Amino acid sequence: MNNWAEYQIALAIHESGSHAAAAKHLDVSQPTISRGLRALESRLGEPLFERRDGENRPTESGKAVIRHALRMRDDAAAIERAIARSEDEITGEVVISASDGVGGDWLPHVLASLRDRHPGLILRIDLGMQKANLAAGEADIALRWRSPGEQQSLIVRKAATVGWGLYAAPSYLDKFGRPWCADHLKPHRLVDWGYINPDGWPESDAGEIVRPIQAAVIANSASSHLQAMKSGFGIGMTSQRLARQSGDALERVLPQHESVQELFLVAHDGVKRSRRHRLVFDHLAESFKRDAAHFRKGDFSVFAGA
Repeated sequence: MNNWAEYQIALAIHESGSHAAAAKHLDVSQPTISRGLRALESRLGEPLFERRDGENRPTESGKAVIRHALRMRDDAAAIERAIARSEDEITGEVVISASDGVGGDWLPHVLASLRDRHPGLILRIDLGMQKANLAAGEADIALRWRSPGEQQSLIVRKAATVGWGLYAAPSYLDKFGRPWCADHLKPHRLVDWGYINPDGWPESDAGEIVRPIQAAVIANSASSHLQAMKSGFGIGMTSQRLARQSGDALERVLPQHESVQELFLVAHDGVKRSRRHRLVFDHLAESFKRDAAHFRKGDFSVFAGA
């Protein structure tokens, strides 16, 4: 039996008043209580309790032992609390790579609550259309369009199915006319965004993918692409959610046509060994699940402000 166990026995006898009650409190046998107390008294060379009025009362030596034992118990509890806090605390940086559409207007809102719960967490959002090399440490977590990539050892979750449509400013359509079939798109001006999949444009009756022939603006970001459409440069393709956020600044073109693109949440498998990376990854996966209708149909986000 170790020394701390013997001190616990002394405390239990003091606090419960008898060997039997101490045994019940510690969930051991009464002989174990007696042996532990005798061993402690033998080592210290002093009796710790005396029987008075039917109770075990501490001697002067016993009172000193109990004071020290109480401090030992408090210190042990403090250590356990400190360890529990350190296990709950998440600190350090997590780098998330994303396009400026989702990364610019959605990610900050869904990450705010996570940061509130873990104030030691540092979240860096890197916006851009190039795929970050996760294996090389360019990012910890990435949002990728169309496919998760072919990099080895990836953790992949399908984040969202995103609905897309054709849009233009009402002022542009008033001036150049409103197409009512795919073939009528050809003479219009195009607000292009090279990252958009050309297959997302509608097909003619002959099965040909049709989009405006003349490019008016070629954007390299979601924000500039959206602003060019709202400014009346021409017709472009954007997500239903961004179009909804634009309000009356955009009008749906060929509303019968819709395409979808998949958005993937990706991390290197090293995320399994990092509590903070796993925490952020799981939080994002759950947030995308909760906001599925926002991405698919352009419904209002469940996250305030997004």
